[in-house]
Amino acid sequence: MSNKHLFAGVIAFAMVVWVFSGELVSNVVTADEADPAVQASQVRTVRGIESVAMARQQVLAVRGQTQVNRMVRVKSEVPGRIEALPAVKGSRVKAGDLLCQIAVDTRQSEVDEARALMTSARLEYDGVLDLKSRGLQSEINVARVYAALETAKARAQQAQLTLQKTRILAPFDGVIDVQPVEIGDYLQVGDVCVGLMEVDPMLVVGQISEKNIGAVALGDQVVGTLLTGQDFIGEVSFIGRAPDAATRTFPIEVTVRGASSEMRAGMTAEMKVPTGVETAHLISPGSLVLNDAGSMGVRIVDGESIVRFYEVEIVSEESDGIWVKGLPAQIRLITVGQEEVFDGQLVNIDVSPLAAMVKS
Repeated sequence: MSNKHLFAGVIAFAMVVWVFSGELVSNVVTADEADPAVQASQVRTVRGIESVAMARQQVLAVRGQTQVNRMVRVKSEVPGRIEALPAVKGSRVKAGDLLCQIAVDTRQSEVDEARALMTSARLEYDGVLDLKSRGLQSEINVARVYAALETAKARAQQAQLTLQKTRILAPFDGVIDVQPVEIGDYLQVGDVCVGLMEVDPMLVVGQISEKNIGAVALGDQVVGTLLTGQDFIGEVSFIGRAPDAATRTFPIEVTVRGASSEMRAGMTAEMKVPTGVETAHLISPGSLVLNDAGSMGVRIVDGESIVRFYEVEIVSEESDGIWVKGLPAQIRLITVGQEEVFDGQLVNIDVSPLAAMVKS
C-alpha cells in the first residue's frame, strides 16, 4: 500500500471518530438537567411510624425477702394448770380468740369475797357521811373509812383482773406458729402459751444503694413477684436512716396488705421500686440497629427527609415493646428498611398504617 493511500485512510478514520464523538457528547445530560420524576424514583422508600415520647414511672429492680409483720410469744401472767387449748399449731386466729385456758381454781371465790368486802366498805362509808352531816363524826374518821373503801375497790379490781388473765387471748389476727405446751401442763408467770405471727400484712425487706435511696419515698406503690411466680402490690412503709456497714446499702420495707396464704415468710421476691418519672418512647425491638461503631440505636427520618442515627438506652421491656430514651420528643422512626439505609441518606418515609394500605 502506498503512503498516499495510508495517509488518506488515517484521515478518514479520524473524521468518523470526530463525528460520532460529537453525537455522544451531545447526548450526555447533567444531573441538573435530569427529569425530576426520574430523580425521585431513585430515592429509597422506607416504612416507619410517628412516635411521641411519653412520661413513665422510673423503677429500680430490687431483690428482697418476705417477713412477717410481727411475731410475739404470748406468755402467761398468772400461774396455773392449762385446762384447754382451743387453737392448735398452724391455725388462724382472730384478735380476742382464746389461746390457752388456765384453771380458775379459787380465783372466782376471791373475786366474790373482794366484791362483798367492797360493798361492806361502801355501806360503812355512806353511814359515816350521814353521821358527819349531823355533826356526829370527825373528819379523821371519815377519811379512815374512805381509805378502807378505796382499798376494797382496788382489791376487787385486782381479783377480777387475775381471773380474766386465766384466759390468754390473741392480741391480734395471726397464725399460731409455736405451741410448746399441752393440756395439763403447769404454767408459771412468763411461760409461753403460744407463738403468734401476723401474716397480714406481710413485709418484703430489700436493700437500696445510697445512689438511689434519695429517690424512694414513703407510700410509693411497689409491684413485685415472688420466686413462685405470684404477683403482689405493696407500698413503701419504712426507709432506713443508717446504711449497712459492709454493703453501704439502706434497708427498705414494703407492706403488702391482703397477702394470700401462698405468701410465706422467707421467700425471695423481685420488686420494682419507683424512683421518679422520665420520658421515653415505646418501640418494637425489631427497630433496633447497630451502627458502624457497634453502638445500639435506631434510625429516624428528620424534617428534611434525611436518615439520622440515634444511640438509645433501653429503660425496660414489656410484652408490647421496649421503652428507650435518648431520642427527641417527636420522631419518625424507621421500622422497615432501617438496615438498608445509612446516616445522611435522603429517603421517603411512609408512616401510613398497614391496615389502611391493605384496605386501599
